Amino acid sequence: MADPNTDSAERALERQAERAREVEHRVKNTLQLISSIVLLQGRRAADEAARQALKAVQQRVAAVSVAHRHVTWTDEAEQVEVAALVREIVGDLAGSAGREGVDIDLDLDAVTIPGRQGAPVALLVSEMVGNALRHAYPNGRQGRIKVTVRRTATGFDLTVSDDGVGMTPGAPPTGFGLTVVQLMAQQLRGRLDTSAAQPGLRLSVSVPMDTDASRA
Repeated sequence: MADPNTDSAERALERQAERAREVEHRVKNTLQLISSIVLLQGRRAADEAARQALKAVQQRVAAVSVAHRHVTWTDEAEQVEVAALVREIVGDLAGSAGREGVDIDLDLDAVTIPGRQGAPVALLVSEMVGNALRHAYPNGRQGRIKVTVRRTATGFDLTVSDDGVGMTPGAPPTGFGLTVVQLMAQQLRGRLDTSAAQPGLRLSVSVPMDTDASRA
């Protein structure tokens, strides 16, 4: 005979999981709405700097929205497949940039992370690849960007390298995009490494598989 207390506990867990999925769905819809509004505002802005700033905001919101779309449930836990997340974000960025002659190569190990780490990782990918597309190849310069995800003994490494113009020798890396990368690396308790790729620039973030990483 089934234990009524066990059945009741299982039903309560099912209801809790269903409510969590409903909230997740509303969050995704809200992020998509915000992204659309920012995109529309950017198209109507008269100033080019304002348009570019709003476009950058829209891309960041879109990246977070993609992260929420890739959250799946397994045994009541949320998880995200990093490779699928990276592919969609990179595809969106490449389509938005419309850069002919700049190819993006993906080399992605299979890595699964807790669902709450999805948004910071999505923002890392968006900023690292977006910065390369915006700054590495001025004046129609052609080149290749490589995005790598490597599983490690303690987590995974996310690396974006390009063969573009690189940084000015001796100059410290600057820019709001890099600030976002640094903040997301800190939130994930990861380590950011910025180095010359000879030619170009290489950004790499080592992320530990820490179930509490996104609570920092």
